Amino acid sequence: MMTATTRIVAAQKPTNQFWPELDVYWTPAEHQRTFLEISSSADQDGPKREDSIGLYQDYLRLPAAYFRGGFRYTRSANDNSYREYRIVGEATFETWANGLLRLVNRSRLEIRDVNDAWSYRIRDRLHLQRHAAGPARLALAPYVTFEAYDGSQYRTIAKLGGRVGSEARIYGPASVDLYIARQNNSRTTPKYVNALGLTVKLTY
Repeated sequence: MMTATTRIVAAQKPTNQFWPELDVYWTPAEHQRTFLEISSSADQDGPKREDSIGLYQDYLRLPAAYFRGGFRYTRSANDNSYREYRIVGEATFETWANGLLRLVNRSRLEIRDVNDAWSYRIRDRLHLQRHAAGPARLALAPYVTFEAYDGSQYRTIAKLGGRVGSEARIYGPASVDLYIARQNNSRTTPKYVNALGLTVKLTY
């Protein structure tokens, strides 16, 4: 009895992680942008640490909207127990803005091959952010996000995630995004994840 109780408590204890990421943006034309993403364990979908690489193409109608399509490959970092091929399509729209804040809604469809099992997932994210502070060197832009994940294999919302952080300009094409994340998984493990995330962005 005590052993079973200990296992339940351990399963409910949050997992603490660090999520590093490198994003590279290249804008060859006014309405075109190529995006390379290299990350570790961000938005984790399996019980082990995962490494990902993704390549996407954006069609820009900034600041009102942009549309993205691309491909992402993910695998468990130390073995091949988790392997995913993901086709991504998404649309991001500015839904509200004033002189200080803007609210952005992103809807994403993912077609997924996870360990040779096909499924799809719909994600919807709200992102509330303060406008960057003009020409200041760091140009801090704090934000908060909330996202829901609805997977076809579960036919319900299987994951909820949120972030609180800030973007900051560093020098030239370089900026950073530092945030604290929380992820609650109702169908997969780990069930609860707390993460410190650091994304370095290079924009050309």
